[in-house]
Amino acid sequence: MGKESPKRRRFKIRQKQKRREKIKKLKERLKKAQTKEERQRIIDKILRIVPHYWEFLEGFLKSPEKEKEGTKA
Repeated sequence: MGKESPKRRRFKIRQKQKRREKIKKLKERLKKAQTKEERQRIIDKILRIVPHYWEFLEGFLKSPEKEKEGTKA
């Protein structure tokens, strides 16, 4: 296989930038989500965009619960 054309490389870079922006916005919405259904819908959208992102989401979702448990005890 030969090198990638500059036009194709620019396309991939922009695609990656858009993906990052979408994830950033969805993470903010996830922080502000009130209901369980709303959170699940946002998580589903994130996983559609980046399927391997689940590892981050597990840590993200567990951290607020641990903080709440820590303040109660």
